[in-house]
Amino acid sequence: MVRFTALSCWVLFFAGCTVSGSGTIPPKALKDPKLLYEFGQKRLKKDYAEDARGVFAKVRSLYPLSQYAVLSELKIAETHRKEGNFITAATAYRDFEKDHPFHEAVTSGMTTWWIGYCNYRLGPGDFFLFPPAQQRDLAHTKAAYMIFQMFMGRYPESPYLARVKKYYARTREMLVKHEFYAADFYQKKHKPKAVRNRMEFILTEYPDSPRVPEAALILVNAYLQLDETKKAVDLCRKIIVHYPKRPQAAEAAKLLAKAELKLKAKP
Repeated sequence: MVRFTALSCWVLFFAGCTVSGSGTIPPKALKDPKLLYEFGQKRLKKDYAEDARGVFAKVRSLYPLSQYAVLSELKIAETHRKEGNFITAATAYRDFEKDHPFHEAVTSGMTTWWIGYCNYRLGPGDFFLFPPAQQRDLAHTKAAYMIFQMFMGRYPESPYLARVKKYYARTREMLVKHEFYAADFYQKKHKPKAVRNRMEFILTEYPDSPRVPEAALILVNAYLQLDETKKAVDLCRKIIVHYPKRPQAAEAAKLLAKAELKLKAKP
């Protein structure tokens, strides 16, 4: 009876250790958290994300006080991300930040980067069967942009900074493109106030966008349509001073001359 009980315990210990592709978890790995963690990494590198997640979960359950249990939390988030489960992955990274605020993965900005990236991936892509990105909901893109913006201020020395800057610019231009799309819609509907609001929003919220001169010139025309001539004059001068080599500067000079004449003609 004792032998049967002991055998049953070992069966339960090894239960659930079968993984795809290469049989079972090596018994030696089950006795060492480092070896078990490394086995999970190998499974993940071979794109067996679900298998790897099971191995990392076993590290956490068998060795909860080990440093590899903490590392396994990060790897579990990675398995979700690699499977395209970006909401689950972002939640896992966020939970890790809450539970381990002083861990290197958090202080280096790594978890924040991945949270931003997951939000970016949840936003609209450019798959040709779908409407253009600027026509679709950009809530996740906006969230990613704000996370990347925060990252640059909080982690200026992070090794992840270069990739964050790249995706920051990408999300920013997606949001700017959306504003141009909306402004064009309102322009065709002859609603200059709505056009003005959209272009002012770009200048205020995305001042580092390369499309700012373009937005500023559209805004000048909106001001003129709304008889806000003084604003048009001031903005024309700013375009000429700040963007002298951009094609919008020449157009702004022409509009400035007209706007100044209009301003002088006012009683």
